[in-house]
Amino acid sequence: MENQPDINVRMIGILVDWLTEVHYKFELMEETLYLTINLIDRFVAVTQHVPRKKLQLVGVTALLLA
Repeated sequence: MENQPDINVRMIGILVDWLTEVHYKFELMEETLYLTINLIDRFVAVTQHVPRKKLQLVGVTALLLA
């Protein structure tokens, strides 16, 4: 998270809470949620800068990929 000046751990937590609600609403498999969070973590780790306004987009894109 050191390479992400706009994002902190609390924001990631809020994103994961929201993705969990979406996950349950659409009755997806548990593995889908786990893979989603893994994809987000990996993307944030290797990307130079993720703007705060794009964080939810990153999350929902990871969910669609998972």
